[in-house]
Amino acid sequence: MTLQDIHTILNPDELVIFNSILTKRELKSGEFLIKENTIANKLFFIERGACRSYFIKDGEDITDFFFFDGGFASDFASFYADKPSLLNLCCIEDTTVLEFKKIDLLNLYKHNIKFSEIGRLTAEYSFLVIEERMRLLHTESLEIKYNWMLKNFPMVFQRVPQYYISSFLGVKPQSLSRIRAKISGKKY
Repeated sequence: MTLQDIHTILNPDELVIFNSILTKRELKSGEFLIKENTIANKLFFIERGACRSYFIKDGEDITDFFFFDGGFASDFASFYADKPSLLNLCCIEDTTVLEFKKIDLLNLYKHNIKFSEIGRLTAEYSFLVIEERMRLLHTESLEIKYNWMLKNFPMVFQRVPQYYISSFLGVKPQSLSRIRAKISGKKY
């Protein structure tokens, strides 16, 4: 679900209400939207820019996911369960977001079925992407994972440093370099 989808679903009066709960924020690369151990009580729509979510395990920074222009971002588990986040959500480019407070979204859901439907569709889409990603990361070869990213998130390879991509795929940067060379037909 994109903002454009939302604008086609809502009538002009509903759009005014919807837009009234948005806060636009400009962030620099390196700034955080969410820090671990805090409750993610906001949902972010990325107008422009890129973010990554990551966690720290045994002192190692492990990339969980990437978020780009036109997508929603948050720690959805923390957002929906009101539990402290296990993730950090950090801008990896200068980024402009539209911020939704959870309390405001819940009020919209309560007062208009269209808003509730939009929330449900957004949550379902997020779940499906996460589910597919988890299955791939746990069951498929590096080559299949790489090709899935190339097909579904080609901007990752143009906008994200290789060490974040290798962290996301669960491999060392050298392994990622080898698979990239193999796929492109070049020798490592």
